[in-house]
Amino acid sequence: MDNKKYLDEEQYQRSAKKLSKIGMIVLIVGLVMLVLGVIFLILGFAGFGKTGVGIASDFDSGQTAKGIFGGFGLFALGGFLNSFGGFTTIVGGIIMFVAHRREITAFTTQQVMPVAKEGIEEIAPTIGNAAGEIAKGIKKGINEANKEDE
Repeated sequence: MDNKKYLDEEQYQRSAKKLSKIGMIVLIVGLVMLVLGVIFLILGFAGFGKTGVGIASDFDSGQTAKGIFGGFGLFALGGFLNSFGGFTTIVGGIIMFVAHRREITAFTTQQVMPVAKEGIEEIAPTIGNAAGEIAKGIKKGINEANKEDE
């Protein structure tokens, strides 16, 4: 049976580096798709009913689009790229978050630790006094029970 060590720092560093690279690639691809989608949406909206790809005289003549790259085609392509690009960007961001979770947790702990330490220092005497009172009450109850048994 394999005795794998799950808390191996070298393996963690390798995995985190790979995950970070994958997340960055997915994030960049998603952002590029979003930018292209916005450009295609703008071109499609501006050239709606006219040819979207062609020479300037095509825009001026007012001819309707005959191909897939007409205004409606660019508009549809932009919408598709925006949808898929947004999803891909979110997935890339989640992968990046998972890859850097240790650093994020350490940062959060550094923010909370001084406040928690101060709170514990303030609460400790109160808890100690309460625990002492509870112990006295328990001891008194035991003593009374022993007296009743005698």
